[in-house]
Order: sequence, then structure tokens, then C-alpha cells
Amino acid sequence: MKEYFQSIAQAFFLDRALFGVGLLGLVLTLDPQAFLAALYCSLVGFAHSISYSTPKVLKQFGLLTINGFFFGLAMSHIFEPSTSFYICVLVGSFGLPFFVKASYEVLQHWKLSPFIFPYIVLVWLFYLSAPGLSLVENTKAWPIIHTPLAGLHLVWPLWLRLLDATFLSTGRLLFLPDAAFGMAVILMLFVFSFRRAVYFLVGTGSALMIAYLLSGESFAWEYGYFSYSAGLVGLGLASFPQRHSWRTILIFCCFSCFITIASDRFLANLALPILSLPYVLTMWLAVLSRVPRINLSWAPDQRGTLASIRTIETPVRKESNEKAA
Repeated sequence: MKEYFQSIAQAFFLDRALFGVGLLGLVLTLDPQAFLAALYCSLVGFAHSISYSTPKVLKQFGLLTINGFFFGLAMSHIFEPSTSFYICVLVGSFGLPFFVKASYEVLQHWKLSPFIFPYIVLVWLFYLSAPGLSLVENTKAWPIIHTPLAGLHLVWPLWLRLLDATFLSTGRLLFLPDAAFGMAVILMLFVFSFRRAVYFLVGTGSALMIAYLLSGESFAWEYGYFSYSAGLVGLGLASFPQRHSWRTILIFCCFSCFITIASDRFLANLALPILSLPYVLTMWLAVLSRVPRINLSWAPDQRGTLASIRTIETPVRKESNEKAA
């Protein structure tokens, strides 16, 4: 049980079992149906990871459990409950662990982790197949057009609107768009890791400011659709063993907002929700930028050129010395 709850806590890059228990408890309080689906799918992934041959990295960070957890939450949020819905959740929960392993086998050649990309692809598959599978879509879950919020939000000062959007964005990260739920999650983060909670707030706040400056009141930046991934990017980079400076983390958090907007515009043509894709793409970009063999500098490295010349000359000199002997 401790290992299972630690795997759930890895959804926020923590390995504290109590955080996993608190996260599941919050989901149960707000949406019992989503809790049951997430609990079942995550338990199937966890059982698969300990019963079958699973790479150490996937088992250590609980990626099979996390993908099942997000898969259950996403399916409960996007589709209405029905017999077809429960069958799809049942089938998807057993197929997801195999897809996670397959993704890992492919991505490890680029030193990349699948993160929660497998659950995204599987949800897309059910989303596109919804008419043939008799799945009833929840039209309010992921609207195509994000209209501005009405009512008291337009009267509130900007700082209060940003604060409310931060909590709402945190809840949307777990497909539970509720400001009270998001605030509870952030408070738990502060209790278990103050440093990571700060980076989470900085990432979410920076993305919200960028979305506000780019949009004004043209679309609903207050819904948190364009900032929910940025907070998780900041939290993830702050927890990596490779130390990133705060400037680097802030740049990737801001860049995540642009990736979110671009992904939303692109996937709108395919009638697909973006889900957690911006977070995964940003994390992959951050990981690739730290690979030693990839040179991302604007100017050529003269030291590297001199080193290569020396390595070429060395065997020639050795051969000449042998001939002289």
C-alpha cells in the first residue's frame, strides 16, 4: 500500500505516501465517480508493474500507476457514464500498461521518459472512436471556443482574478476544475515540499500573465486552459537530479504557455483536446536541451574544434614514432 500511494504522489514528483493518500482523498471528496475510475485504473497499472517484467525506471517513478490514474480521471471528465463508458475504461486500463512499456522502449533511445504521454494517446483513441463505441461526450468538459467569464470576475481586481485562476488551473490539471480543490492541492504541496510548491506557483502564475497579456479579454484565460501545464513543468524541473537554475525553470514555464496555445490551435482542427500534451512536450524539450552531445549554441565551439584536431593528430604522431623505431 505504501508503494502504491508513493506512486500516486509521483503525479506531482513526490515520493511521500501521505501526499498520495491526501490527493486521492481530495478527489474522492469532490468527484466520487472520477475517484473510482482513477483508483481502478491506477491499481491495474500498479499490479501490472509488480507482477510482470517492468523496467526499473518505470517501477521506481510509478509511471504505470500515474498513467492509469490520469486515464481514469480524463475518461470520467470527458465522457458521460454509460455501459460503453465502463467497458472502454475496463479495456483501456488493461491495455495502457503495455503501451507505457512500448513508449518507454522507443523513447529511451533519445534519453526521454514517456511521462504521461501514453494516457493522452489512449484517450485520444477513445475520443476519436466515440461515435462507433457509443460514448456520450461531455460537451462542457473541453469546449472548442473558450468564451470569457462573466459576472463578478470582471469586477474583481487583477490580482484576485490571477489568484482564482491559479487555483482553478491547478484543479484542471487533475480534470477537476474547482478552485477549492486546487487550493487544497497547493496547500498540500507547501506542507510536503515548500521549494517545489513555490516553483509550481511561479510556473502557473507566469503562464497566466502571458496568457492575459496575449489575450486580454478575447478568450477565457481565467479558466486555466493555457496555464495548467506550466505549474507542473516548474515542479518537475525543480525535482530533477540535474539542477536547473531558477531562470531556466522560468523560461521553460513561460515557453509552456506558448506550446499550450499552439497545441490548442493545431488540435482544434482535429477536434481533439490537448489534455496534458503541453507539459509532456515542454519536459521533453527541457530534457533534450541537457543532453551533452547536442550543441544548441549559436556560435561554433572553437575548443571542441581544437580538441578534435588534436585527437586526429595523435595517432599520426604515434605511427611516425613506431616507424622511426
